[in-house]
Amino acid sequence: MKIWTFILTLGLAHSNASAANETPQAGFEWITNKQVGNCIACHDVPGVSGMVSSFGPSLKGVGSRLSRQALTQWVEDARKINPDTLMPPFGTTEGLSKTNPPRVILTKSQIDQVVDTLASWP
Repeated sequence: MKIWTFILTLGLAHSNASAANETPQAGFEWITNKQVGNCIACHDVPGVSGMVSSFGPSLKGVGSRLSRQALTQWVEDARKINPDTLMPPFGTTEGLSKTNPPRVILTKSQIDQVVDTLASWP
């Protein structure tokens, strides 16, 4: 099971193996990847236990609280929903002056995968 290998590589314990099997794998990998998405740095994420962050809101049940369109906007550029957010824009460099390298953090395809995963968390 590839997801278990990935989670164990990160040193994260999986609290619910059946929930992990139901989660779209690619998006879960971006969410938990400390080099790319790193959502776990600020959010409590279903299926991840251990050092849980409470800096941002929990992502548990986010699929039942927000539409797919809203989830996409939060990931692409949360500043369009809340100009005072501390969440980085993962899908744009618009309005940023010192990006290095000057590219988006996640591609459109990666954002779609993340949204698929978020939407699967009712």
